[in-house]
Amino acid sequence: MLFLENGGGKSVLLKLIFSVMLPGHRNTLGGASSGVLRKFLLADDCGHVALEWQHVLTGECVVVGKVSEWRGRQVSNDPRKFAEAWYSFRPGPGLSLDNLPVAESTAVRAPVEGQSGARGRRRTMKGFRDALMEAGKTYPHLEVHWEEIHDRWIEHLGDLGLDPELFRYQREMNADEGEAAGLFAVKKDADFTDLLLRAVTDTRDTDGLADLVSGFGNKLGRRAELIAERDFTAGSVDLLGRIVEAAEARSRARDIHAGAERRTRTLARRLSARGVQERARAADLARRGRPPPRMPSPTPRRPASAAR
Repeated sequence: MLFLENGGGKSVLLKLIFSVMLPGHRNTLGGASSGVLRKFLLADDCGHVALEWQHVLTGECVVVGKVSEWRGRQVSNDPRKFAEAWYSFRPGPGLSLDNLPVAESTAVRAPVEGQSGARGRRRTMKGFRDALMEAGKTYPHLEVHWEEIHDRWIEHLGDLGLDPELFRYQREMNADEGEAAGLFAVKKDADFTDLLLRAVTDTRDTDGLADLVSGFGNKLGRRAELIAERDFTAGSVDLLGRIVEAAEARSRARDIHAGAERRTRTLARRLSARGVQERARAADLARRGRPPPRMPSPTPRRPASAAR
């Protein structure tokens, strides 16, 4: 958060940050009369904006920056003659924020923390790019990246973990150099809808939003039909579920019946075989001989007294 009086440079600082983190957006603060970034450079200048970010948990750092100059070394009102490029690297041995190769020599004096040691003739954009890429080849751990297209640079920022959308909200809140609460000061539903659409919609792809709204409108118009179709589908699923359960119960009953039938047939075959064996044993015993006949029992004698 910056606390400075009017004219202290708050808008300029934000404009420089947005030129790196929001390329291709309108980076003018305080109205159109404030001018644009290209008015800061003279014909022979090569402008540099560099930002160093540090991860709050891991402590890992990354440097992102922007280089600008006038094509042909001539100031023009044609924005197409204003060349811009962006770069990133991981600071470490060989290259850091304090020794960017903005000049041909950076070893004239001992480095001082927070100050650039660059001395000598200033490099052009091409010279700076060549020096940066050469450092990347010599020190692969720097992971040097160079980009000249807005969309690709925004994608690269996302790959680095830097979300440009966060800075878009900052630009919206500081558009009139007022309080941040002014961004959310809506008076009617239409204002809130506009705010929401700006927050979630890419202004470069309005056709996609139109297709989305059209598709939603078509679905809303078919709401009654879709509800009836949903109810029919839900009822069909319920009935089909019951049919599936009945089919599974029938299949289980068939399996049980088939198992009982197999066991019954097996038992019948075993009983039939046992009957054959028993009949054979009985016939064998009959051939071996009959049992001896029973002897008649003797007649008991009567007592003599009884005979008389």
